[in-house]
Amino acid sequence: MQRTGGAWSPDVFAECDPFTPEPLAAFRKAAEDTVLAAAGDGVRVMVVRPGLIWGPGDHGHVPMVYRSVATTGAAACVGPGLNTYSHVHIDDVTRLFTLALAGGRAGGLYQAVAGETPNRWIAERVAADLGVEVRSRTPGEAAGVWGEFGALVMAASSRIRAVDSRRELGWHPERTDMLTMIGKARLRALSA
Repeated sequence: MQRTGGAWSPDVFAECDPFTPEPLAAFRKAAEDTVLAAAGDGVRVMVVRPGLIWGPGDHGHVPMVYRSVATTGAAACVGPGLNTYSHVHIDDVTRLFTLALAGGRAGGLYQAVAGETPNRWIAERVAADLGVEVRSRTPGEAAGVWGEFGALVMAASSRIRAVDSRRELGWHPERTDMLTMIGKARLRALSA
């Protein structure tokens, strides 16, 4: 995750590409490194790193934009809303775990990502679904909509690629468009 204040980032990372972790998520990278180090001790361990997970019951970006309508009367994004998250459907994540358990290599790092969507696109689709406007928020205003951590997440970019997952495990996601969930009754209920 990169703090971009709602701006676009061209940076995208495959499984083994070096990156500097967001300070609030540094503990996750440290945990991954600890797990992967155990492979050197003969333990068959691997890490699965999913993008933004969506599907039934999720609490990600689409539900958050629906909730912004309830609190502000508009579908909100931060800044220009061009910040982009790589995403994956929960069913595709479970298939990747199954493939990794069956044939993953010890010390394998596998990312689960099927597509990516800028937050502005989400806000535009939610606005069209509910007949409201899209409204850009500053990071400070966004904290009033989603709380401090939610505002950070909604203003950041996190773009990854699943190169090793596809090449080593033959994983191919079946659901690639997170925007297909726009209009679901459970999401519309969040805007009331």
